[in-house]
Amino acid sequence: MDKFKKELKKILEQKGLNTLIVICLIMGFMLVALNVLLPSKDNSITNMYSGNYKNNQNEVEQVKNTEEDYEENQKNNLKNILKKIEGVGDVDVMITFESGEQKVPAYDKSTQISKTEESDTSGGTRVNNQNTDGSKVVMTTKDGDNEPFILTTYKPKVIGVIAVAEGAENSKTKYDIEQAISKLYDLSLDKVNVYSMKK
Repeated sequence: MDKFKKELKKILEQKGLNTLIVICLIMGFMLVALNVLLPSKDNSITNMYSGNYKNNQNEVEQVKNTEEDYEENQKNNLKNILKKIEGVGDVDVMITFESGEQKVPAYDKSTQISKTEESDTSGGTRVNNQNTDGSKVVMTTKDGDNEPFILTTYKPKVIGVIAVAEGAENSKTKYDIEQAISKLYDLSLDKVNVYSMKK
């Protein structure tokens, strides 16, 4: 190492353009060698985040599949029940949902009340009341991961239905279909549209 330092000092004393280029090349090679030989912390961080991203993406796909399954199940159940109404033949329905599934987590609520009374020498008193409310989401461990403890899950709300049915050209059958859908999903009749199917 001492020999290297002496050679470097000798080259620096010559102060030529060639020596400056040589020094830059040597430093560049050293930086490349260090980068290759030493493991990078950034790579491990990048790998960690990409792993989390893949996990989150899988969770989003699972939720999406669950919602699609729920929506398809609602559609099939509605078709099956409408086909059982007198005068109704084949039925096709389209259901519009307000939003996705909503999960309500459990909260740990805490309240602190403190009351301080101060008296001064002249006989005056001062009372300080302080109320502090706080809440945090209750967490649970599942498969080694922390996640919120879910109390309730609200399924997507139906906000509109279109039904195309054989037999809907008969006004009584059409009325029966509208009433069934309206009552089932608690919808006003203006959000339920029933049409007769092409023959």
